[in-house]
Amino acid sequence: MAQWLQKVRNDFPYREGWVYLQSAGAGLAFPGAVAAGGQYYADVAAMGCDAQPLWHRPAQSALERAAKLLNVPKDDVGFFRNTSEVINIAANSFEWRPGDEIIVMADEYPCNILAWSSAVAQGAKLVQLTPGASKDREDQMVAAITERTRAVNVAHVHPWTGTRVDLTRLGKACREVDALLIVDGIQALGSTPVDLSYVDVFGAGTFKWLMSGFGNAIGVFRERAREQLTPIFRSYANRPPSKAFNYAAPNIPGLYVLDATLAYLEELGWDRIYAQIERLTDRTFTVLRDLGIEPVTPQHSRGGIVGFDVADSTRAAAEFQQRKVSVSDKERRILVSPHFYNTEADIDRFGEALADIQATSDVI
Repeated sequence: MAQWLQKVRNDFPYREGWVYLQSAGAGLAFPGAVAAGGQYYADVAAMGCDAQPLWHRPAQSALERAAKLLNVPKDDVGFFRNTSEVINIAANSFEWRPGDEIIVMADEYPCNILAWSSAVAQGAKLVQLTPGASKDREDQMVAAITERTRAVNVAHVHPWTGTRVDLTRLGKACREVDALLIVDGIQALGSTPVDLSYVDVFGAGTFKWLMSGFGNAIGVFRERAREQLTPIFRSYANRPPSKAFNYAAPNIPGLYVLDATLAYLEELGWDRIYAQIERLTDRTFTVLRDLGIEPVTPQHSRGGIVGFDVADSTRAAAEFQQRKVSVSDKERRILVSPHFYNTEADIDRFGEALADIQATSDVI
C-alpha cells in the first residue's frame, strides 16, 4: 500500500502545504489529462475532418470503460453534457396519464425537482417528501411508492448529507408498481460501488469523482426505460424509430480525457480506490466525534462525503482556507470529501484545523 500511495501522491501535485478535501465539488485532474485533452486538438490541427477515425477511438474506448465500470451493456450507455441533461431527458420523455405521481425528496439537487416541471404542467403530481433523519431517507421513499407512482428520482449519494441509498431496494420497490427508478449518480460514481441491476436511468457528470472535467456526463438508459419512454430530443444519432437517447455529438475532447482517466483509475484498481475512500471517511468520523461533533452523514450508509452542521458555513469554510485546508460549505454545513489521492495525514490536518477553529471562533 505504501508504494501505491506514493505513486498516487506523485501523480497529484496539489498546492504545497495545502490539504484538498473537496472532491465532491471537483476532483483533481491527474497529469495525463493535459496530454489527453491536447491530443484531440493536435489530431484536428494535423488532419482536420480526416482525423475523425482518430477521435472516435477514445470515444468508443471511454464508452466501453464506462459500461464495464457500471456492469451494463454498451448499448445502454451514452454521453451527454451533464447530469442535469440526463435527468431532464428522462423526465420529459414520459407520456403522462391522469393521476401519475413522481416521488422525490424535497432537498434533492435542483435538477431532480425542476426537471419535472413539464410533467406537473401536464397533470402529473410531484410528491416532494420532507426529509427526516438522514438514516431514514431510503425508508421514506420506499414507503411513499404507490400504484400511482410512475417515477422515483433520487441521488444515489445525497450531495449535502452524504447519505447513500440502496438502489437495489428502491428499484425492486419501483418494479412492484411498474415505476422507473431514475438516479442522479454524480456523487457516487467513482467514490463508491454502483449497482444498476434495478436502476432504469442513471446520470453522472465526470468532473467530480471521475476527475475528467466539465461538459461530459455518462448517461445510462436501461431496457425498461427504452420501452416506456420516447426520446424528447431527436437528431442524426437517434432518428425515429430509434429508442436511443444520445442524439448528437458528445464532447469529444472531454472523452479523450475521460478515456485516459478511466484507464488510469482502472490501473490503480477500483476496489483499492473505494477502500481508500472508505478508510479516509471512517477517519473523518473519528476526528469529528473526538471533537464532540456528530456528523449528519450516516456512517454505514455513505459514499465519499461526510457533512456536519455549523453556525455559519461560509465563515467556517473561510476559516479552514486560512489554515490551508480546502472544504466545501453548503446549506449551513461543512462537507469533507476525500478521494483516493488523500491520506490519513490529510484528515488529521483537517482535524487540527477544526480544533483550532473551535478554540478561536464561534462559527462551529
